[in-house]
Amino acid sequence: MGKKIFQAAFLPVLAIAFFSTCLFVESLWGGLVFPAWFQNGLLSFLEVLNWFAGGWLFNRMLSLLFWNTLVKKILHHDPPVLLVQLSGIFVLILTLSLVAHFVFHEPLTTLIAAAGGLGFVLGFAVQGLILDLFSGLAIQMDRPFKVGDFINCHNRFGDTMIGRVEETTWRTTRLWTTDRNLVIVPNSYITTTIVTNFSMPEVNARFDLDYTLDFSVPSERAIAIFNAALLDSVGSKGPLANPRPKTILTGVNSDGAVYKLRYYLDPTSVSPSKARNTINAKVMHHLTYAGITPSYDRQDIFYEKMPSQKSWRNKDDRMHLLSNIELFHDFSDELLESLSNSFKLKSLKSNEFLIKQGDDGESLFVLVEGLLDVSIQMGEEEKHLTLLAPGSFLGEMALLTGEKRSANVKTSIDSLIVELTKDSIMSLATTNPEILEKMTSAVAKRRLKNKEMESLSDDDKNDAIQQEEENLMARVTNFFFGSKPDKAI
Repeated sequence: MGKKIFQAAFLPVLAIAFFSTCLFVESLWGGLVFPAWFQNGLLSFLEVLNWFAGGWLFNRMLSLLFWNTLVKKILHHDPPVLLVQLSGIFVLILTLSLVAHFVFHEPLTTLIAAAGGLGFVLGFAVQGLILDLFSGLAIQMDRPFKVGDFINCHNRFGDTMIGRVEETTWRTTRLWTTDRNLVIVPNSYITTTIVTNFSMPEVNARFDLDYTLDFSVPSERAIAIFNAALLDSVGSKGPLANPRPKTILTGVNSDGAVYKLRYYLDPTSVSPSKARNTINAKVMHHLTYAGITPSYDRQDIFYEKMPSQKSWRNKDDRMHLLSNIELFHDFSDELLESLSNSFKLKSLKSNEFLIKQGDDGESLFVLVEGLLDVSIQMGEEEKHLTLLAPGSFLGEMALLTGEKRSANVKTSIDSLIVELTKDSIMSLATTNPEILEKMTSAVAKRRLKNKEMESLSDDDKNDAIQQEEENLMARVTNFFFGSKPDKAI
């Protein structure tokens, strides 16, 4: 250790002694030889050189005694080069500050303030470099890899970069890739990716390759074929012979049995991509001669004609669309076809009245597009009841019994309405008498559904529905074939 200290300190101490002697001689006799302005400049120059010689000595002692002795003993390996370089930069900055203060008599507070302002400006200007610097420090401290290691950097987007580490500096890491290119990677990129070190803990790295074969291939036969292909690929462009490559049946999925081909490489002598290419070629060769092909995705495909777009404006589509309306659920195809030819379409603008409370009415309406607002007039106040969506029908009591309209109904937006009038029903009833019975039954069930019948038994509910149908049918008969009733029963 004494010899190392002597070797490290010899030149700096010699420089300090020389510059100190020059300063002493110049201060004694320089004024007799040189003008005052020249002597002052020469003295300042010699003082600066003396300070730098002192900084040189301090940096050498710091490197020898702290980094290469104490830190190396703690870490059990050489100290990070980047930290050693940064400590040298710190010593240089400290020396410059001391020179400015003691030689040029600048106040330390001024120097500190100027350094802070300069650091603030530079921080914004070179923030990318600063990020790389601290990333380099993290790499040096964690030591996830060293020079000569073969690594794979892969980020969350699936991008990969495989190569051998050539050098790690304060800003970048240099990789010699498998494509035989020298790539300079910013340290900040490496610290934000997942790094796989193929060279640690051993030089030989393990790799896996998955293949899927059909269930019809016996597993013993498949493993034998894969093992033969792996052994056939051993060589300078493929996996190592030792540890011996092998095949494992790892599981099954919807496509077949999954086999994992496990092999080992020395990434410093053959790249993983080249070895994978060699193995794939050998596997396909062996499978081909065995009459086996890798499994592939399977799915059952059903062909069906695309459904056509239905429209109420098209008479051929109305029968299908009518069957979706609750009032006509129980109607036969013949009745639906007859109804579809009797409807009228009405287009209403937004905020336009369809029905006014108290008016006479002999029509049923079905909302097919848009939205309807239902309200009742209570004195001078209009009370909102509900909104009706497409598929809703209204006015059925006016159509069947001739009752006056009991509410105001107007459009909330532009709407399309289908209208069925009394005259249309009369015409249909002459050839299809059951149409009135079915509509009456549906309306009776709907009216009772809106009443409180939860407490009734099933028999009582059926009796109530039957009674309501009979009463309503009597009113319908009177309206269509007799006198018009004055009020609802």
